[in-house]
Amino acid sequence: MNEPITLVSFFPEETPHSCGYCKGEGSLSKGMWAHFMSVGVYQNLLDKGWRRSGRYVYKPTMEKTCCPQYTIRCEAEKYKPSKTQKRVAKKVRNFLLRGSKKSTQNEEPEGKNPTEKAAAANEDSKAENKTDKEESKEEGSDVVDMDKKILGLKKAKIRRLEKRMEKKGYLKDTNKSVADQKNKEKSIGEYLPSLQNCTDSLNSSVSQGGEEFKHKLELRLIRADQKDPQFQQHFQESYEVYKKYQMSIHKDKEDECDQNTYRRFLCASPLKYQHDASSKDDVLMGAFHQHYLLDGKIIAVGVLDILPDCVSSVYLYYDPDYSHLSLGTYTAIRELQLCGVLGRKHYYMGFYIHSCHKMRYKGKYYPSELLSPTSFNWHPIEKCLPFLDQHKFHTFEKDAELMTRKKTLDVTEVKFFLFGAIRPYSPGLAESLSRKSKAMLAAYYEVCDKNAENMVVVLNEDEEEEESSDDE
Repeated sequence: MNEPITLVSFFPEETPHSCGYCKGEGSLSKGMWAHFMSVGVYQNLLDKGWRRSGRYVYKPTMEKTCCPQYTIRCEAEKYKPSKTQKRVAKKVRNFLLRGSKKSTQNEEPEGKNPTEKAAAANEDSKAENKTDKEESKEEGSDVVDMDKKILGLKKAKIRRLEKRMEKKGYLKDTNKSVADQKNKEKSIGEYLPSLQNCTDSLNSSVSQGGEEFKHKLELRLIRADQKDPQFQQHFQESYEVYKKYQMSIHKDKEDECDQNTYRRFLCASPLKYQHDASSKDDVLMGAFHQHYLLDGKIIAVGVLDILPDCVSSVYLYYDPDYSHLSLGTYTAIRELQLCGVLGRKHYYMGFYIHSCHKMRYKGKYYPSELLSPTSFNWHPIEKCLPFLDQHKFHTFEKDAELMTRKKTLDVTEVKFFLFGAIRPYSPGLAESLSRKSKAMLAAYYEVCDKNAENMVVVLNEDEEEEESSDDE
């Protein structure tokens, strides 16, 4: 199968907007609206410091932004759970077994006197609650202003553009028959069947079917595709959990977490579903929702992307009535396990923000690495922290040549979507473009660099001609 097309509209503006971490107005980033995107291109973008929120893909301007955001990943194959993470897994298991919210309250950490036990329990509780309450909303909040800008785009224009792409046949190789899709969905279900066992530790499983358990926990992995029948079937229940979470944990108003916001933020994805031909199990890649069901009821949803090298966590929301289960930590552990089941080497946790203390919890999944914003090399987080204690922005590099980005783009490989068709780069075409398009492309080349060779960027020359006529 041919590689699906990646079509983007790039936004060169870099206006400071509100920051979800320091609450200031100095957050800076550049971004693009992804109409369609292959999983391979998105994997490459992640490895260059990008991240998506719905269909909007953005990259912080690291040297200038108020709170630098470093891409962080955990080596799933070598994951070593901390004592706190082990306690969370045990706490969930005990709840399922005994059915009591306070089932682990009397369990004492080994090797500590009563005073130390109380202090440790208090610190664990604080850490787990902080993780669960703060790990999701803040990460997406710095793109709220950009999201509003995207909503200001002409929706009819976007629909016309995408329909035009379909009519031209640019997308004909990205979809399979409905019957084939259903068969492939079953293969995904085999990895995490709807009746998957819960774990009492990270390396062993425990049966949930026996009478000794008070509750049953199930995992259900479904495509985040609004046209998918299974997604539609569970949409309302999943949305109600999201709404309850946003209003209770993040104090959103009801109109700030309506269904349109939910669909745009957590259901819409530019990723085209592809099968990983290199994997023995033909893993389906793309955007997914992982439901956590307690006695048949959804209590948490992990929004994630399955990509060629990783499982990338996008967002988590859960029923606040089950906050005592530390679901933020627990679902992260399960997503790390999913990496192993699917043969993905890494678990991407989004951005690590050292300047924001409440976002440092991501560094507690060992072993983790941070991405250098200049060389794009990965560095063990324990070697990065001393630098970040002294400076908000750092390259983590000792070699002076690696402290600045090297440009590797071959501009002759760039493609444009112009006047209803995909057109390859040519000097004549580039020279004929308007000043506005030339300025946009200069910023696009600067930020995307080598990745621009694998994407098609939309040029709006016809629109600019209309604006010029209006001005005259």
